[in-house]
Amino acid sequence: MERVSGSPRSVSTTSSPSGSPPKLSSDTLALLQEFLTSRAEEEKRFNDLAEQAAARVASHNLNVDIGEPDPPMMSVDEYRMAFGEDWQLSQFWYTTSYATRLAKSILSICTPTSKIAFMCCPTAFVAFQHTNPLDGARLLEYDQRFSVLAPTKFVHYDLDEPDNFPENLRGAMDIVVADPPFLNEITNKKVIKTIRQIIHPTQGKLILMTSTSVEPVLHDLYNEPPIGPLRLTSLEPDMGRLANDFGCWGAWEGAQDFGKDIAE
Repeated sequence: MERVSGSPRSVSTTSSPSGSPPKLSSDTLALLQEFLTSRAEEEKRFNDLAEQAAARVASHNLNVDIGEPDPPMMSVDEYRMAFGEDWQLSQFWYTTSYATRLAKSILSICTPTSKIAFMCCPTAFVAFQHTNPLDGARLLEYDQRFSVLAPTKFVHYDLDEPDNFPENLRGAMDIVVADPPFLNEITNKKVIKTIRQIIHPTQGKLILMTSTSVEPVLHDLYNEPPIGPLRLTSLEPDMGRLANDFGCWGAWEGAQDFGKDIAE
């Protein structure tokens, strides 16, 4: 990812001739207030979600209404409002239109009993579960903020501990949807180590979304079933303001038609 050169420390901080500290302009103060207000609203939405999740877990632990399904997943628009992107974790959310089309495409290749692992792609998990709630869906994600979305379906996942996952996932996932957070060979190797252990060895399907900048190494890494060979699909991931070109690959016969003729 490109970074802006320089830092706030490069801005002159010399005092005014009078010795008084420099004053911010009215426009700068307005922008600062807008930023602080936005952060406060985001924190409130997240805290509300956390309280709702805690109540659901408490209800489950008390064996209250266990037979009823979980409350509906929030929409992608609500998710994008509630969760800010953490650029240090290389988080960039899909646009609502792309996430919706992706969810419909995944639905076209699964059944009500399918088990799906969403690895490092919380937006995809939200989009799918919002319209197609599936008991067998799991979100494997490092950022524990997302545990409030679906506490029983969240699996804390650390790239640096690729062998650390619940044993009941081993060889059980019919579909793995992966979006490696960092665009390099090392990250893909770590993700692959986990995918190979959780995907069904003969029937599993892999959906991989990443930058086309790393495509030269993808075909070498994802090179044999069930995680290869890769075929470029009809979907074009859209991260909104992120300028990188992204692609979506599938690792099964006919994957090139994945997403074809599926509208938003």
